[in-house]
Amino acid sequence: MISTNVKTLKGYCVLNIDNHIMYAAKGYKIFKSMDNGMSWQLDGDIGDFKYALVANTSRLLTRLLRTEITSLLILKNGTRVAIGKKGIFVAPQNEKRYKKTFNILRGTRPLNMCEDANGFLYFGEYLKNKVRDEVHIYVSKDFGITWDVCYTFPKHKIRHVHGVFYDKYEDLLWFSTGDLDDECIIGNTKDGFKTVSIFKEGLQKYRAVQLLFFKDYIVYGTDTEYEQNYIYRIDRKDGQEHCLQAIQGSVLASVGSDDYAAISTAVEPSKVNHDLFSYVWFSRDGYQWEEIFKAKKDFLSPKYFQYGRFKFPIGAISNEKILFSAHALEGLDNSTITKTF
Repeated sequence: MISTNVKTLKGYCVLNIDNHIMYAAKGYKIFKSMDNGMSWQLDGDIGDFKYALVANTSRLLTRLLRTEITSLLILKNGTRVAIGKKGIFVAPQNEKRYKKTFNILRGTRPLNMCEDANGFLYFGEYLKNKVRDEVHIYVSKDFGITWDVCYTFPKHKIRHVHGVFYDKYEDLLWFSTGDLDDECIIGNTKDGFKTVSIFKEGLQKYRAVQLLFFKDYIVYGTDTEYEQNYIYRIDRKDGQEHCLQAIQGSVLASVGSDDYAAISTAVEPSKVNHDLFSYVWFSRDGYQWEEIFKAKKDFLSPKYFQYGRFKFPIGAISNEKILFSAHALEGLDNSTITKTF
C-alpha cells in the first residue's frame, strides 16, 4: 500500500463534503463533522427499522445483506437525500429523521442520483433483469418527496441504468446503461427526458458506471468483465475518443472537480480481471493518470461479502487532498482514507 501523507478514519464512510462539512454513514445513521473528522455529531437516523437493526449492530451481516447507506445528496435548499437498501430517504433541513419517500421494488438500489440546475432529482433503475424487461428513469420535482417515471427504456433495449448525471458545462442530463455490447449506451437529454440523444453505444468501451464532466471533454473508466478495462476521454466538440490508461479491474466509482479526477478499480474476479487489489488512479488534467493508492481484497467471499473497492464521497477531490472509503479491503473495511498531495 502507498501510505505517505495518508490519514485513516475508522468506522465512518464519508458520503459527502458540502461547504467544508463532512457527512458520513455509520450503520443506518448519518453523522456530520465540521473539523475534518476530529469530532462528529448526529445528523439523522435513517427511518427503516429492519435494515437499521442489522446495519447498526453487525458489519459482517451488513456486508452480507447489503444494508448500507451508499449515497447522500445535499440539495440546494438544504434537504438531505440518502440511498439505502430498497429505499430513498429524505430529511428536510434541520430535521433529524430521514423518512422513506420511495420504496424500491425492483433491484436493491440505484447506483447514483443527481440534482439538475432546476433542483429536480433523477435516478435510474438498477436490477438484475435477466429477461430484459423495460427499465425506468425516475424524477422528483419536490426535493425527493414524490417520484414519477420520466423515461422508460423498452423491453430488450438494456439490462439496467448505471447512472444519471448532471453536466453543468452544457446544462445537460447524461445517462449510461449496460451490460452486453448493444446495451451499453452513453446518452443525454436537454429537456428532462422528453427526448434523448445517443452519444456512444454498442461496445464494452462505452460501458460506464460514472461519467466525469470537464469543459472540453468527458472522462470515464470502463466497467467490464469481458475485456481489458481502460480510462477513456471523449472530446465534446467532435466525439473523438482517447484511450488513456489500461487499468487493473472494472470501475464502479469515480469523482471529479475542475481539472482533477480520480477513479478506483474493483476486485471483481473474471476471465480478464485477475488482480486482487483495488487501486485509486488520479489525474490533474484528465489526460495523464497515476496510481496513488491500493489495498488488497480481504479474505471474505466477494460473491457474498462484496467486491473489494474504494468509493468516493461527493466533493471528495481538491488540489490539496482526496478522500475515499474502503469496502471489503484488508485492514481498511468500513474506513475513510484522506490522502494529501
